[in-house]
Amino acid sequence: MVKEIDVVGVNKSFQTMEVENTRAIAEDYIKYRLQSSGFVWENGRQGNVTPNSVEAAMRSLGDEFEERFRSHFDDMIGQLHVTEDNAHDTFSSIVSETFSDGVNWGRIVALFGFAGRFAVQCFENNLPHVVDNIVEWVTAYVDNNLSTWMSSHNNWEGFLEFHAGGPESRKNNPWPSFGTICGYAAAGIGVLTLGAFLTQKS
Repeated sequence: MVKEIDVVGVNKSFQTMEVENTRAIAEDYIKYRLQSSGFVWENGRQGNVTPNSVEAAMRSLGDEFEERFRSHFDDMIGQLHVTEDNAHDTFSSIVSETFSDGVNWGRIVALFGFAGRFAVQCFENNLPHVVDNIVEWVTAYVDNNLSTWMSSHNNWEGFLEFHAGGPESRKNNPWPSFGTICGYAAAGIGVLTLGAFLTQKS
């Protein structure tokens, strides 16, 4: 069940968190997803750190996203034969196609959701050291490619508002917008991207 997030009182923290929060959110979500799969990430945030409002919302929306698209998401992840040599190209290609024709909060959730599952895949393939790189890749992509859009949509405050709308408001928007994304994963490995699977789902 999705918990509502109180956005009152959060504004003050955004001014100090804005530079570093992308990394913190990525690190928190990836650790959360790894723990949910029974893995311990030694380089991640240590201890049972209570997530802040944005991190809690990302966990909640990531769970909602996975539940909604679980079968197709699992199929796609299962086809990724991740190695140390192709990890970056595979990750970059899928993420690039996810945002190939636009940005919305749902796609940003998909970015974090995919990063978390990609991290699990790396652990399953005995590549736990790649997880540190995944945090860097997510942080760099958000800061370099999504920051302008996010700035025009109230940054992470807008994300909290998106979450506060509840799952009913996301039944038709924006999840099915993934249906406009299609293509294949890069590096010549020939697996469907997240967008293509969601096209089938929708």
